[in-house]
Amino acid sequence: MHVPYRLQNAFRVQTEIGIILAMAVATATFVATPLVLSPLADEFDVGTGTVALFSAAQLACFVVGSSLAGRITTPSARLFVGALLTLAAVNLGSAVAPSLVVLIALRSIAGLALGTLTWLAYSQVFGDAERTGDLTVVGPIAAVIASPVFGVVIDTIDVRAVFVVLAGLALVPLARIPEVRVPPTVARGARNRSTRAALVVIAALSLATLGGSAVFVFIGAIGQEQYGMSALTISLVFSANAAASIPSARYRGRRPFAGAFYLVTAACALSVGFFDRPGLMWAILIVWGAAFWAATPGAYTVLADRSRFPTERAGDAQAAMAAGRAIGPLLGGVLISAGSFETLSVVGAAMLAVASVTIVVVEAVVPPVDADGSS
Repeated sequence: MHVPYRLQNAFRVQTEIGIILAMAVATATFVATPLVLSPLADEFDVGTGTVALFSAAQLACFVVGSSLAGRITTPSARLFVGALLTLAAVNLGSAVAPSLVVLIALRSIAGLALGTLTWLAYSQVFGDAERTGDLTVVGPIAAVIASPVFGVVIDTIDVRAVFVVLAGLALVPLARIPEVRVPPTVARGARNRSTRAALVVIAALSLATLGGSAVFVFIGAIGQEQYGMSALTISLVFSANAAASIPSARYRGRRPFAGAFYLVTAACALSVGFFDRPGLMWAILIVWGAAFWAATPGAYTVLADRSRFPTERAGDAQAAMAAGRAIGPLLGGVLISAGSFETLSVVGAAMLAVASVTIVVVEAVVPPVDADGSS
C-alpha cells in the first residue's frame, strides 16, 4: 500500500524529464544484461563466461564514451538526439546479430552512446545536490520496472525480443528533448594532486565495484543454472533488489562508517554461490541492494572530506568505478571457466571485504581535510 506513494515521492524531480528518461533507458539497458546472458549462451552455443564478453565490451566503451565526450564535444540537444538514435539502431541490430562477434561490436557502440548520454546528463546537474540526487535514484526505480518486463519478454517471446524492447525505449526520451545548457568550462591546465587518503578510497571503490560486478552480472545465470529459477522469477528478484536500494539511495542524512555496509554485500556475494534455494536468492539480493546503496554514498563523503579538490576526485572515483564494472564481467567469466560459481563468489566477496575494511580504516584514522587544505 505504501510502495506506490513512496515511488511517487521518488519521482518528484527537479531535473528535466528528457534527461530523467534517458537515464532510465541507460539503466534498463544494463539491467537487461544479467537476464540475457544465459539464454544468449545457449543460442550462440558458448559458455556463460564467453558470452559475457559483450557486457565487458559494452561497459568498457561506456567508460570511453563518458570520459571522452567532454573533451571532444559540448552538451547539446543534437548530441542528445544523436546518442539516442544511435542506441535505438544498435539495439535493433543486436536483435538480429548473426554471431557473438557481431553482437559484441554492436554492444560496444551501444556503450559509447550510453556513456555519452550519461556524461551529458550529469553535465546538466553538476553542482546541484538535489538534481544529482534525481539521477542517482532514477536507476533503482527504472530497474524495479524494467526487470520484470524483460523477464516476461524472455519467457513469452525470446531473448532477442529484449533488444527490440530496448530499441523502442531508446526513442521514448525524444518526446521530451531537454533544453541543454553548456556549463561553465573549467580552466585547462595541470590537474591538482590527490591526497594519499583520497587515492586509497578511490582504489577501494574500484575494488568494490570490480568484485561486486564480477558476481552480480552472473546472477541471472546462477539463478537459472544453480537455483532452477525461470527468467521471469529472476527478473522479479532483480526488481526487488532495485526496490530495496531506493530508500538507501534517497537517504540524505549522515552516514558514519557507511563503508562497513560493503561487508554486508560481501556476505551476499559469498552466499549466492553456495546455495540453491530460490527463497534464499530473494533474501540475498534484497539485502545486497539495500547494503550497496547504504555504503556507496557514504564512501563518496569519506572521499570528499579527505580531498583538497573534491570535484576532481569525484570524477576520478566515477572513472575508477566504471573501470571496475567493465573488468568485472571479464574476471567473472575467467573465474567461472576456471572454477565454478562458488569460486566466483569467494573472489568477489574477498574484494568487497577488502574494500570495506579499507574505507572504514581511512575514515577512522585519517582526519578530514580542513577548509584551508590541511589535514
